[in-house]
Amino acid sequence: MAEVVLEGVTKRFGDVIAVRDVNLTVPDGSFTVLLGPSGCGKTTTLRLIAGLEEVTEGRIYIGGHDVTHLEPKDRNVAMVFQNYALYPHLKVYDNIAFGLRAARRPKAEIDQKVREAARLLGIEDLLDRKPRQLSGGQQQRVAIGRAIVRNPNVFLFDEPLSNLDAKLRVQMRTELLRLHRRLRTTTIYVTHDQEEAMILGDTVVVMKDGRIMQIGTPSEIYNRPQNIFVAGFIGSPEMNFLKGRYMDGVYLHPSSGTRIRLDIPAAEGEVVLGVRPDDVYLAEHPPPEATDPLEAMVDVVEFLGSRAIVSLVLGEDRVRMVVPASLVGELREGSPCQVVFDRGKLHLFDPETGERIN
Repeated sequence: MAEVVLEGVTKRFGDVIAVRDVNLTVPDGSFTVLLGPSGCGKTTTLRLIAGLEEVTEGRIYIGGHDVTHLEPKDRNVAMVFQNYALYPHLKVYDNIAFGLRAARRPKAEIDQKVREAARLLGIEDLLDRKPRQLSGGQQQRVAIGRAIVRNPNVFLFDEPLSNLDAKLRVQMRTELLRLHRRLRTTTIYVTHDQEEAMILGDTVVVMKDGRIMQIGTPSEIYNRPQNIFVAGFIGSPEMNFLKGRYMDGVYLHPSSGTRIRLDIPAAEGEVVLGVRPDDVYLAEHPPPEATDPLEAMVDVVEFLGSRAIVSLVLGEDRVRMVVPASLVGELREGSPCQVVFDRGKLHLFDPETGERIN
């Protein structure tokens, strides 16, 4: 196991800057997730750590050693790709053993490690099969097994579950967590799926346009986003944003005339109020610390079984609210209603910089 440190890492492809001055420390034995939309630089960052791309500026350290200019084979990292990258003509056993054989490890050692990895991943009965005879989840387990037997200092996962169906992704997430808790190998995992990131990561690194927007635990990222981008990217449904003015401890929503006393120490003037759909309630069923009621109109009700997502019209804005299924009968599309916000879970952002105020 090893700590991974990136110091001022930048990667350019011609005139395009894919990664911009990234400073990141991945603690020894942690599970760190790089999260962001397509093109944000997360996979490029992973490939720089692996040595598959050359750093333009900055340094990379693994286990205290400068590996910035080392070949991939000399970094003692193992990478698992989105497309599995198995050899179709080799059996599962031989796919897992391939790297060990290339390193000329003793036959007995290879057999021991292959069978131990297969047992750990629950694929002992698949060792004599070819990849074409396996499901997507089984193929991904084989790819993970090939990484495990190398006993690397760092596991690097590049969206390994994105090709699996929804049910299998949930199952594989659980298996990856169980595997990490057993092996405790430093793991860096790339995904665009914020739910996956929140479930798997000890630490989540949110990226945009090659830059790090925020680093924190899943709870910190969700409950105290540092800027509008993180606030909007994390959470499903995404956070509601309402532009308005803040003066003397009161937020004013101009198009509806709604006034909310917040008593939050913040600079006065134009602000963006953020409130998650889970923190919007019907006034008849308020949270312990509720704002005064707001007049709204029910627009659309999306029934999802145990809950419903309700779109409301508030002045010129749309606000989403999540309610238990038992309350859906109280809401009719096109009818007025009163809602309240959880006062203790409101967020204020600067409309110009996008940065958190409170």
